[in-house]
Amino acid sequence: MEKDPYEVLGISRNATDEEVKRAYRELAKKYHPDRYTDNPLATLAEEKFREVQTAYETIMNERQNGGNYSGYQGGYQNQNYGGGYQNGDSHSSELNIVRNYLQMGRYQEALNLLSRIQNQNAQWNYYCAVAHKGMGNNMEALNYARQAVAMEPNNLQYRQFLNSLSYAGQNYQNQAPMYGGTGGDPCDCCLKLWCADSLCECMGGDLCTCC
Repeated sequence: MEKDPYEVLGISRNATDEEVKRAYRELAKKYHPDRYTDNPLATLAEEKFREVQTAYETIMNERQNGGNYSGYQGGYQNQNYGGGYQNGDSHSSELNIVRNYLQMGRYQEALNLLSRIQNQNAQWNYYCAVAHKGMGNNMEALNYARQAVAMEPNNLQYRQFLNSLSYAGQNYQNQAPMYGGTGGDPCDCCLKLWCADSLCECMGGDLCTCC
């Protein structure tokens, strides 16, 4: 049986949006995988981390849509909470979830959540680019990366990612006649490694010192 998202976050169903976000931030920090590196509890912590993310997303999505969540025994009926992702703090929390999805390779889930965020700033476009690249949608990734750079032209991380996408596309076009225009992107592995390194750097880590 699916767990009650409010119980997962340890809050009541009457909790305010701010209380929901506060509970999510505390639990996400507590169970974040980076805190359990080389720890025998790493697998359990990752499961709890995902559970917390899912619970938060479920609650906020339900409140935004004014829907009815009945995935746990008892449920609740026709409660219209309003709210949503419009204020800055909620937007930041949602992008944190997206970033975590990307770090775990859960690209479709990242795109699903991104599609519900209204504040489509440069970071939103960058995350869309990374998610689409992970899904193999290279042209979509390139378009979003261009938009991110257009909105924040001085952001080195966005520019490097755009350059990597552009180089990969040009390299593929140049080699297509040689290989009959079929096959995978020869730079794909390197580009994915660079993506992972960029996301880790957002969290203070560094997979590849040369990137």
